[in-house]
Amino acid sequence: MEWSSVNGLGNLPKIILTCMDGSEAEVYLYGGCVTSWKIDAKDVLYLRPDAIFSGEKPISGGIPHCLPQFGPGPLQQHGFARNMEWSIVSVENMQINPCVTLELKDNPYSRSMWDYGFHALYKVTLGTHTLSTEIKITNTDQIPFSFTTALHTYFRASAAEASVKYLNGCKTLNKQPDPKNPVEGKEERDVVTFPGFVDCIYLDAPDELHLDNGLGDSITIRNTNWSDVVLWNPYLTMESCYKDFVCVENAKIGEVELQPNQSWTAVQHLIKT
Repeated sequence: MEWSSVNGLGNLPKIILTCMDGSEAEVYLYGGCVTSWKIDAKDVLYLRPDAIFSGEKPISGGIPHCLPQFGPGPLQQHGFARNMEWSIVSVENMQINPCVTLELKDNPYSRSMWDYGFHALYKVTLGTHTLSTEIKITNTDQIPFSFTTALHTYFRASAAEASVKYLNGCKTLNKQPDPKNPVEGKEERDVVTFPGFVDCIYLDAPDELHLDNGLGDSITIRNTNWSDVVLWNPYLTMESCYKDFVCVENAKIGEVELQPNQSWTAVQHLIKT
C-alpha cells in the first residue's frame, strides 16, 4: 500500500492511492475530484472525453462535487467547490486502506458568490474492491447558512444495458422533458434503466442501491446521510459519449441548515463485485 503525489493532466497535482490488491485511485486537488478507480487495471469510474484539465473549469467525470448548490440556482451550476483548489490535510498509508483527506475553506472567490465562512473536509479511502468518501461541512461563520450538495458520480457503463435496483416506491422529481419544472411521481419499477435521456431525482432513497453497469460488473452503492439519489444520462445531448456511462449520484436535495460551529457529514461507500 502506498501513495504518491504527481502532476497529472494539464500539469494539475493529483494523489495516487494504491492498495495491496493492485487497485488504484486518483484524486485531483483541483475540484477535490476522484477521477479514477481501477480494479484489475479496469476503471469503475468514467472520465468524459471532453474533460478539460486547465484549472479553469470543472473536471467532467469521476466523482465531482456539487457544493454548496446542486443543479441550477443563484450560484453557478453545481456550485463552486468543483472548480476550486483543495488542500491536502493528511495521507495515511494504513495497512489495508490507504486514504487521503483534503480540505476546502472559504476565500475571496467563494465569498464573491456565497458570502459565508465554511470548512469542508473530504476523506477518500481505497480498499480491496472498495472506494469510500466522507464529506464533512462545518459552519465557521457567525451566522447560519444553508446548502445543497451531491456527488456527481460517473460510472463506466453500457448505458443501454445498465440498470439500478431498490428505487421502487421512491417519490420522484423527473426533469424530463422540462428541467425547470420537474414532474412529481413515484417509481413503480423494480429495475430502473436508461432507455434514453434520464434526469430524475429520487427523494428519501434507500441507503443501499445496486448498479449493474451492463459490462458484467455489479457495484453496490451504500450511503450514510445522503438522503436522495439522482440518475442521469444525457443521451443525444452528449452524443460523443453518452453510451459509455451512467451517473448515479448520492445527493442532499433539501437544504441543510447549519448554525455557527455545526457540522454535517455524509459517507458514500462503493463496492465492486
